[in-house]
Amino acid sequence: MQYTLSSYEPVSMKMPKPPVPPELVEQQIEKLMEPLSEYHEVEEDRPCMAGDYIVVTTEDARMDGNLAKHFILTNSLYHLGAGEMPKAFDDSIIGMRVGETRDVKAMIKMPMGKMNGMSLLTMTVTIEKMLYMVKPELTDELVQKEFGPATTVEEFRTGVAAQFNLPDMKKDDPKFPDLVLKEIAKRLVEDPAEEDRLPGMPDDALRITCAIDALASHLNLDLTDEQITAQMPGDDLDQKIKIRKQLEDQGMGDQAIVFARREAALGWLVNNSTVSYQQ
Repeated sequence: MQYTLSSYEPVSMKMPKPPVPPELVEQQIEKLMEPLSEYHEVEEDRPCMAGDYIVVTTEDARMDGNLAKHFILTNSLYHLGAGEMPKAFDDSIIGMRVGETRDVKAMIKMPMGKMNGMSLLTMTVTIEKMLYMVKPELTDELVQKEFGPATTVEEFRTGVAAQFNLPDMKKDDPKFPDLVLKEIAKRLVEDPAEEDRLPGMPDDALRITCAIDALASHLNLDLTDEQITAQMPGDDLDQKIKIRKQLEDQGMGDQAIVFARREAALGWLVNNSTVSYQQ
């Protein structure tokens, strides 16, 4: 049976914005609370470690031998291990003590890096102080004073979560093909014929199959022999060739072509469709 769709345009659908993971909200609240926190010197004589707040002075900072002024700091507060600098830099100063000076070298990723996208950062680092942070308690009163118009902690958390804008769903997301296939199945004009149902095939799968066949016909997918083979299941060309030959040996050469047309139509649909989140 020949099937048709009410529209052959790529799918463009919007989904409800999924809830923001609580840990992301908490991380953002932590950052917003930092300016309200107090810092006190660590009295214990110990090496600095990831998570410490340190006051650093850096001198003679160079990137691949060239002066890098934006890396030169004087008595600057730095949160060690928080991602402010590449991990390679943090690893090179972990273990230093207050008053210690060290010549630091770290390979960091740079767009124009001379060594396969990497550059050598060198500088002299002095640890001036080691600090710990004391944060104020997050209360309704603090929210009203510092984070209006929110008046409660719950309102503040909701507002922070709303700041996260999710990008369009990536096409390699495992959910993407299923979403666009379900959407294209809604456009099927005719009711699927029972003769097109494979044994045990549920109604929704039958409708999707008929819809993708209609799209393949509309796209006039006249695949070459090489393109048919390329659409076969398998991790590499040799495996695809083997699977196609097995189908043909079993008298299922026509089914292999139908499968390839469906896969090609699905590829077109995925490549040209978008799934975005309502903001």
